[in-house]
Amino acid sequence: MQNKQLRKWIPFLLFTGLLVSGPTLSGSLALAADPAPQAAQSANTFAGKVTGKSNKAKTITIEVGGKNEFVKFDDKTAGIEHAVEGEASIIQFEMRGSDRFATSIKPKLVSLPEGIKEIKTDELAKLIAMGPDEGKYVLIDSRPAPRYHEGHIPTAISIPETVLKETGAASLPGDAKLNNTQLIFYCGGPTCGMSPNSAAMAKNMGYTNLHVMLEGAPGWKKAGKSMTASEKFVQTGNIVLIDLRSKEEYEAGHIPKAHNIPMASLAAKEDGFPIKAPTVVYANSFVEAQKGYNMIKKWGVKTISIWPGGEKSWTAKGNKLATGPTPAAITWVRQMGKGEVGVAEFKKAMDGSTNQVILDVRTKDEVQGGAFKNSISIPLDEIEKRVGELPKGKEMLIHCTTGARAEMAKNALDKAGIKSRFLIADVECEQGKCVITD
Repeated sequence: MQNKQLRKWIPFLLFTGLLVSGPTLSGSLALAADPAPQAAQSANTFAGKVTGKSNKAKTITIEVGGKNEFVKFDDKTAGIEHAVEGEASIIQFEMRGSDRFATSIKPKLVSLPEGIKEIKTDELAKLIAMGPDEGKYVLIDSRPAPRYHEGHIPTAISIPETVLKETGAASLPGDAKLNNTQLIFYCGGPTCGMSPNSAAMAKNMGYTNLHVMLEGAPGWKKAGKSMTASEKFVQTGNIVLIDLRSKEEYEAGHIPKAHNIPMASLAAKEDGFPIKAPTVVYANSFVEAQKGYNMIKKWGVKTISIWPGGEKSWTAKGNKLATGPTPAAITWVRQMGKGEVGVAEFKKAMDGSTNQVILDVRTKDEVQGGAFKNSISIPLDEIEKRVGELPKGKEMLIHCTTGARAEMAKNALDKAGIKSRFLIADVECEQGKCVITD
């Protein structure tokens, strides 16, 4: 099937009643990025997963052959909107001195295997409104299990592509062959190859009624539809859980860890809400939960989902409720990921008493506003060609203003064999002084 540019999404309907998520098969709660289709490289062309993009440094990192390559861009670069972190792109570039400059960027779209059909978002929405039994379908999330846990399309079950490779037909519903149940696969959108690959494996196993939702989870959300959290994510995830019911209902019995903000009071809570926190909401009805979901999403919360059915579905799964008043304030502390350095350790390195060096990858203009003591300044867009200037035998602690560029810089240092970690925190510098806010 020939891929076409995605159409404008059309919200279709809101779901009512209890939507039950299917069983999960494996996975840690640490976030994992979707793997891109097989990366490739040819003369003046990179094809692979975009691992970072900085508008300030005008630099993109793209994974090619297991390594991150740096490419600069400017106002003449065509299709810069297709350089999206976590998605697959094809970057054509030219050499300007020792630097690569992107001339054009296109999404690396996947294609459907022969005999497998595409299903659109609005078509899937109609089936989900009927439910798996009446709609005669099984919806399968092919992404890594952690992505499924934090938010999946309602009624989906988790069968990651890697799990299907390992377990084969044992992972799929066997009766689907007998009654010709429709198997629908989805993953991370039109550049994600996991769902087409999974559908192809199912075809080789003898399944015939196969569809792929190429628009995937991003298309579902872009259409204004909500994602569903898994039971495991609500139980053990590092989340902010919001109960949108009344104070009286909350105190009589609520899901443990939940913070009570009645729907009527939610709009007033925007200031101070931890927008970096993965958030899950629930209410008495799906419609009410959807309203809260939409409002919080507009505040800039990137990871948000619904626990469908509220406290009733929670107890129906054998879980207990907590009672009593809501905590005085929402408290959430982000857990450090792989390759990060904590604020406390970073501050110790500032006095020069450790065998560590602070590497500042902000622009030269930003550094004029102030810099940390004992730091070396090399802008991100210069890091590859100046990596030899870094002192030998010392660990680099990299920072920028938020952490995005610092993480990209770590890729260059990894490539050069230099030990480093990066700081994820807000760094503000004015009149020669810098302040860290984690």
